[in-house]
Amino acid sequence: MNYLFRELRVIISLLSIISLTGATHIATAQSPASDLESQFAFELLLDVAPQHDAGHTRIAPVTGGTFSGPRISGAVHNGGADWITQVSGHSSLDVRITLETDDGAIIYMTYKGMVVPSDSGLYWRVTPSFTTSSEEYDWLNHRVFVGKSKQVEGKVAYDIFEIL
Repeated sequence: MNYLFRELRVIISLLSIISLTGATHIATAQSPASDLESQFAFELLLDVAPQHDAGHTRIAPVTGGTFSGPRISGAVHNGGADWITQVSGHSSLDVRITLETDDGAIIYMTYKGMVVPSDSGLYWRVTPSFTTSSEEYDWLNHRVFVGKSKQVEGKVAYDIFEIL
């Protein structure tokens, strides 16, 4: 019986804390706390050379490209690459490139991703991250991004979204 009273006191204490902190919406295992929101960050267009075959991994050199969006634009430097590994029916992507903004800031961009074939087309998503010492673009260092592929003739292309 004492056990039940202790448990009841813990529950009452937790409810008091929740009401004092103003928390009005508690997520359950079956419902999200909120909707996931995003905003368009930029379009990324990559020039890619023919792939090198290394067994289960193919290496696609990135030879250049461009990126442009409402807050950032510039060019992709030659010298990056995409390591594409075949894993259990899908392709796993590991990309590392250098971006240079129109105003001269250097940004290291890396992304992981996957390409999965299906009857309705390709599920092709990436999760980029950025590193820069530029104060102007420091916001890139502190945000989560998701990219979705798109078809652009002769390019590897993505729309990149900032998760809010």
